[in-house]
Amino acid sequence: MATIDLDGPALAPPKGEVSNLNDPPNQNGLAYTVLIICAVITTICFLLRAYGRVYLLKKFQTEEILTTLAYGNYWGAAYATFKMVDTPGYFVHQWNVRLKDVIPTNYWVLIFGVCYSFVLPFLKIAILVEWCRLFVPKGTRTKSIFWWGCMIIGFVQATSNTAIVVALNMQCNPHEAIWDFRIPGAKCWDLHKLQVASATIHLCCDIAIFLLPQQVIWKLKMSWKKRMGVSVIFGLGLLACVSAAFRLAVTVKYGKAADALYALAPLVFWATAEMTCGFFIVCVPCVPKILKETGVIRNIKRAFGMSTAPTNPNTADRYAKSGTKGSQLSSTGPKSYYKLDEDGVPLGTLKGSESTEYLRDNDNTNNGQGITRTTQIKITQDNRSTSDSEGHAAFPASQKPWGV
Repeated sequence: MATIDLDGPALAPPKGEVSNLNDPPNQNGLAYTVLIICAVITTICFLLRAYGRVYLLKKFQTEEILTTLAYGNYWGAAYATFKMVDTPGYFVHQWNVRLKDVIPTNYWVLIFGVCYSFVLPFLKIAILVEWCRLFVPKGTRTKSIFWWGCMIIGFVQATSNTAIVVALNMQCNPHEAIWDFRIPGAKCWDLHKLQVASATIHLCCDIAIFLLPQQVIWKLKMSWKKRMGVSVIFGLGLLACVSAAFRLAVTVKYGKAADALYALAPLVFWATAEMTCGFFIVCVPCVPKILKETGVIRNIKRAFGMSTAPTNPNTADRYAKSGTKGSQLSSTGPKSYYKLDEDGVPLGTLKGSESTEYLRDNDNTNNGQGITRTTQIKITQDNRSTSDSEGHAAFPASQKPWGV
């Protein structure tokens, strides 16, 4: 049996090249920059969501559990990527790496792959669950195409990635042979097809998640500008589609590369970016609501001396006429007010005039002015007198409103 030189190069150098095993050229500085930026963005997104949802809004639902699990696995993958900076390094040619250093590299690649296969399904299922809460009313879920679309994507993510994790850990028999090629009699199968399948599934699911909410958003009863804003926020899934597409491309290239260690770097970078995009997407849609409900935007405006009053001077009037249940609107009299129900009809009048006054919601205003109040006067006529001097007058049966 031939003896393996573990201190020799992991790959024979090409013609004109000499192995540099002691201080090989690398781009570890670039690796540190990319990995640290991704880790910082991921952590900020996770903490921002946790602060807004758990601390401010007092909500800890299924989405928070899944996001927390994803964040824990993210750091498992991140730890593996930082360990590979030391051995073998990033963008290091395989002929500049000792054969024995391939063993820990294979181990960290396995750890990264397993953690990666947990992070993405946790995040995507969390996103889908949250979207179902937003867009699908209770009692109509089984009738909603959007709900069934979310369920199908979630099922594909859960089952496929579970199978991928199992396959990653069963690619060799015995298990240690996955990273230690020195074990005699080991049986392994080619992992490249599984890697391509994983990247393809994630890309297809990312595209589906990107397109799924758009139809629902554009059917919402709100202004065109607001629909556009919501569409842009939920359209951030395009970032995940881009990173997943690049990850698929480099995965295909990685399987065909003779210099596998050198081709490993872009694969790790794009997979890490894909996970970071997932955290960014799961965080951003809840930020505007959190800022609005907690008054952060108002406080920021005050800090910069900006006005916090409504931009339209008639906003308060429209709000008063909108008929929100339990609201109160002052009358022209100093001691009169009206309690409005949801339809804008007064529930009671205190110390007002003897007539019954109705506040109407009139959308057909002219320059902010219009009919804001109508008065119904009940007139009785004495049939025994026809004299106009009695002060009686006949009114039409229908009520005639006028502006006050």
